Amino acid sequence: MKLQHITLLSLVAAMLGLMTACSKKAELLDTVPASSAMVTTVDLKAICERSGLEFTAEGIKASPEASGKLDGNVKAALDKLAMLDAKGVADLSTIVVGLDTKEGAFLTFSITDFERFKLIVEDAVTWSDDADGLHCGSLNRIPVAANDHQVWMLMNMNGSVTGIVKKLLEQADEMPVSKLEGIAQALYRDNLINTAVVNGLDPFNAKSESNVPVLEKVWNVAALNTSADSKSIVLEWEQMASTGEMQKFKGLKNINPAVLAYVPEGFTVTFGAGLTNDFDWKPIETVLTMLGGFQAGAFMAVVKPYLESIDGTVLIAARPSDPDNLDSNDPSDWDFILLAHMPQDKINQLTATVSSMMSTAGITPKAAGEGLISVPQYGKEMTMGNVDGYLGISTIGFDNTRNNSLAPIFVNKDMAFNFTANPLSDYLDEAPEGVALEVSLGMTDSKGQAKFALPGSDRPILEYLLSLLLQED
Repeated sequence: MKLQHITLLSLVAAMLGLMTACSKKAELLDTVPASSAMVTTVDLKAICERSGLEFTAEGIKASPEASGKLDGNVKAALDKLAMLDAKGVADLSTIVVGLDTKEGAFLTFSITDFERFKLIVEDAVTWSDDADGLHCGSLNRIPVAANDHQVWMLMNMNGSVTGIVKKLLEQADEMPVSKLEGIAQALYRDNLINTAVVNGLDPFNAKSESNVPVLEKVWNVAALNTSADSKSIVLEWEQMASTGEMQKFKGLKNINPAVLAYVPEGFTVTFGAGLTNDFDWKPIETVLTMLGGFQAGAFMAVVKPYLESIDGTVLIAARPSDPDNLDSNDPSDWDFILLAHMPQDKINQLTATVSSMMSTAGITPKAAGEGLISVPQYGKEMTMGNVDGYLGISTIGFDNTRNNSLAPIFVNKDMAFNFTANPLSDYLDEAPEGVALEVSLGMTDSKGQAKFALPGSDRPILEYLLSLLLQED
């Protein structure tokens, strides 16, 4: 009976704690305009604590692995953050980062007492005269504004500090993001980081979506957390309307698992996607052109008709010939296989074009089986042609009887990715023996999940990553 009472009290306490946390987030989100292009909530306290950095009233208390290795300036900054939270002066379990299409980027969090806040940060923030009912200052040239219960830090300013804060609050009075039911619920979730970004937002032109009515916008929502055992980092995302209605990603369908049989065990990188004719290649074209300039743009112009003809699964798998070549851009340092389902005439056309180009360059392609040609390239024998209705290009040939452990990641997914470095010490000198690195991603309909894990490590992953970052040269 006593146990039942204890369990009931624990449940009530947990519910009250959750309600209080949601209430604090709601109050802060009440001050963020619904017209924002991006809104992110960050639980800085939990991130630090899961990294082995405990918040105390005296400052940061680091784990044995991190203690003594923190840079002096970093340690001083963490001490102030820890004291602000532990003394109840600031709530660092809910920090909001936003991007307003008119006023720029901002960061904000709640405080309980400005004078106590000012005292703790006195040697970090330089305060000037108050203006328009706000306290004004600067933190390493970053403008800071505060009232008695909230602090703002501003970036990409398009006006005075007080003017921007006032405009943000005026827009939030008209409609705060907390009134967008689906988006607010996503931002309230108990994760290390929650973020919502307007779909179709051009990062180089934040005003590109400003003419779309707030309630008609579609958002890409993501959440970052650690797994229940703290041994992996998990990123989940979905696409939803402002109301919370799920939006299915267009142009995708399930990956055909039969293509996995062509991938040998131990390949470092594998990517697969099931595409339909509705898939939009424009974002990929834009990114490649932006990164590669004119040559990349010209390349995309040539291959785009073939990309747009893909009507099924695309699979790319690769491994470096030596672990030291993982960061190499030289194709001769890699083995790979590519399969892309497309109409037979496109496969024949592309194969004939490559064969003609090779002949012009003085390289004579050889027949390598029905519908296949083989050409020496990058010090390897590259095979290309029709493989069971797929355009195939490979340095390892085509054998559909290979075994691997990719099925759980790729089956019933519209898009999937896997990266494995085992052991990690082959790729990273600082990594201890017996630890591997695994990164996997899977997406279906409107939802996706990515996982970052270090199998073989006996410590929480954030704590382990922090220790790697702090390792002495």
